[in-house]
Amino acid sequence: MASDDRPLPIFLSCGTPHTAAQEEFIAAIEAHLKSHGCTPQTVGRSVQSLRQPVEAARGLIGECRGAVVIAFERTRILQAIEKPGGEAQKDIKNESHPTIWNQMEAAMAYAKQVPILTFVEKGLRRQGMLSDRFEWTALETELSPRLLATERFQQVFDEWLRLTRAGRPAAAPANFDPGELKLGVIWSQLSAKQGWSTFVVVVGLLAALATAAFKVGQAFPDGLKTPLAAPTSLPVDRVAPAKPM
Repeated sequence: MASDDRPLPIFLSCGTPHTAAQEEFIAAIEAHLKSHGCTPQTVGRSVQSLRQPVEAARGLIGECRGAVVIAFERTRILQAIEKPGGEAQKDIKNESHPTIWNQMEAAMAYAKQVPILTFVEKGLRRQGMLSDRFEWTALETELSPRLLATERFQQVFDEWLRLTRAGRPAAAPANFDPGELKLGVIWSQLSAKQGWSTFVVVVGLLAALATAAFKVGQAFPDGLKTPLAAPTSLPVDRVAPAKPM
């Protein structure tokens, strides 16, 4: 875990701004991150790479401790048809969508299990990683730097920063050999519910074995041993005479 005074690399997902308001909001978020010991990194904006954008983003996200997603309007659909020809067909008018890179980069960050702080411009159609059913709550806003002075933002940002500094859970060893674990270590890793369930299963198996042994004993009351047969001897007249010397 990095110390509190060590800069935290943060992946910043945002499209290329095409309005002054978008650039102003992105710059305000970058400045706020830097003032709290974070280093925002964006492919094509603050970081240039020889690799293709998807590979560059994946590698960069793997090195970051947290992610910030800024979704603003990239495409506006004036009129269209959704699910044409089907029973659920419906008309679409004046619908706004962000860049697809927000979805892709947010999904990669989620797969890396890093805390995600998301800003969604009001009016955008929220789908996938930007939906309100996503694990990390998104702040829906007008994308104004004034948002940074609100109590809601400050509380959400402080929680995100705390989780980011704590770090993502450690990954399990790649070459895991259950045979090397001691029984006490395995038992100590079980939760109370898991431990009780394991205990019940073990007791049930022991009871089943005891019942089976009892039934076997009833089936063979005299035991499984049989007396050894007495040694037999050949009749006298069948004994071969000794050969003369």
